[in-house]
Amino acid sequence: MEILDLIVSTILPIIDIILVAVMLYWVYKLIRGTSAIIIFRGFVIIYIIWWITDIANMNILSNILGGFISVGVFALIIVFQQEIRRFLLILGSNRITN
Repeated sequence: MEILDLIVSTILPIIDIILVAVMLYWVYKLIRGTSAIIIFRGFVIIYIIWWITDIANMNILSNILGGFISVGVFALIIVFQQEIRRFLLILGSNRITN
């Protein structure tokens, strides 16, 4: 029982972090050198500004940016359509390690 607790509390989080890091690296490698990275940076900046306005209790600006972020998720899917398609093609093929 103690070994199982050790695995669940120590080893699984490490495996989880490694898998997320590998996945983020694949996504970065996929969009590196495209205009998608610039758009993604802009979206991250808007999210950070929204987070700061939410903490600072700037209700009007926070609501405006929150609405933009809600719609922005769908906009990101449309903007990154080619990259998402390419990523899914790579996942579906046997060339994952390339």
